[in-house]
Amino acid sequence: MKNSLKAAAALLAAVFLFAVIFTACADGGTSPANTTEAAATDVTTEAEVSTRLESGLVGQPDYGGYDYNIYLHGAHWVNDFKGEEQNGEVINDAQYERTAKVEELYNVKIKYQEYFSVDNRGGQKNVLKSVAAGSNDYDIAVMSGYSCCNAVTSNILRNLNTVPNLDLSMPWWDQYANSDFAFGDKLFMTTGDISTADNASTYCIYFNKKMAENFGLPNLYEKVDTMQWTIDNLKSYTVGVYEDTDGDGSGENDKDDTYAIYIWDDIMMGIVNASGIKCCEVNADGHIELTLYSDRFVSVFEQFTQFVYDKNITCAYQRNGYEADYGQIALREDRALFLLQHLGTITTLREMDTDFGVLPLPLFSEDQERYYNSSASWTSAFYTIPNNAFDDEGFARTGYILQALAYESLYTLTPAYYEITLKGKTTRDEESSAMLDLIFSTRSYDYGWYFEIGGYNEGIMNLLRSYSTNVASMYEKGLKKAEKLLDKINAAVDEISG
Repeated sequence: MKNSLKAAAALLAAVFLFAVIFTACADGGTSPANTTEAAATDVTTEAEVSTRLESGLVGQPDYGGYDYNIYLHGAHWVNDFKGEEQNGEVINDAQYERTAKVEELYNVKIKYQEYFSVDNRGGQKNVLKSVAAGSNDYDIAVMSGYSCCNAVTSNILRNLNTVPNLDLSMPWWDQYANSDFAFGDKLFMTTGDISTADNASTYCIYFNKKMAENFGLPNLYEKVDTMQWTIDNLKSYTVGVYEDTDGDGSGENDKDDTYAIYIWDDIMMGIVNASGIKCCEVNADGHIELTLYSDRFVSVFEQFTQFVYDKNITCAYQRNGYEADYGQIALREDRALFLLQHLGTITTLREMDTDFGVLPLPLFSEDQERYYNSSASWTSAFYTIPNNAFDDEGFARTGYILQALAYESLYTLTPAYYEITLKGKTTRDEESSAMLDLIFSTRSYDYGWYFEIGGYNEGIMNLLRSYSTNVASMYEKGLKKAEKLLDKINAAVDEISG
């Protein structure tokens, strides 16, 4: 259905809301104390929406039909360039429109090489071969967080802050990623409007609205808005939900029973981050350091697992080898009150008969200053530039086209994904749409998970898998390994000039 001018303006208004939020934190990556205030920015008028932001790009160079090659590697990510011709599918056509416009304006041909692999950690290998050979095979490389971090320590990535024509302070780049991934003035990976993978990999909680009503739950959106959406309150909503639906008397991870929670193992990393804790952060000296273990970390883990380990509350469906989408199946069949997973799942719920809602991960306590919604390591994808054997003009071309693609994505890909696919087709109410605003405007990225410092990413998941709360032992076991890897990373980054 063709949108009216007013409807189109409303769509772009939300995009500019994103721009306002991200621009507000561009200088230091800081975030608003109360995220509900951030999402309540005044609506942009139609007159303002009709005027595009300036791209900041100078001139309109003709690159003579240059093949701009994009390397894509991963097991669980979204190809942001698959729209090579129009087919009526909203995201596909937005990708096509964005890419075709850049190709026409600057006389380039956008091409991509796509590599699927069950090992999300090896994406840097092809880039390494290209850089070592000086063959300049890829202008940009899009890889998982694991592969990007391996590429950093291999010194095969360009410092994005030194690339001509690439202005990462612009609102179409994710300022949270720019801040969290910066080693001082060195930045090797980022994301933004050019990609939808960052949205899909963001942790969230789905809830079955029919079940919520049947069990007398309060308005969960109001709990979020008033900063009362906490781990303790989540716990209180799980009591008395379990039912032996199939009547077989087996209540332990029974795929045919009804539970308050269906849980994905990786969510434990998100719960830690949601409490304002990071496995690692980069300090004022530009060095990555371990920040995971504290009394707060122990309290968060114990508080969350106290009820999640109750087998009459939670179905840990991966424990019994059920299919990866079984939590989604249970939600659709009204056998899951809550599903703890990521936003990549949302499009699988389109055909769900019962209404569902979307929530951020909970706060640790009501006095926490803001929400933190991090990106799942395994499903992540970030943009990098290989350290090619280009001259200055070559890197200027790389930066120019990447900036142009990101800029055009603000007006094509983001409205299509965020407004039409999520808000228009999938989410069932205005409140869930507002939750998406909040989730995307409170993003957080944790180098500790992507670098796999101390093996703590798997360590906390293994505790969850074994119903253990021995976090002190888990931490101590990985400490020497963590310190050794941190030294290696910092030494590698220090050696990178520029």
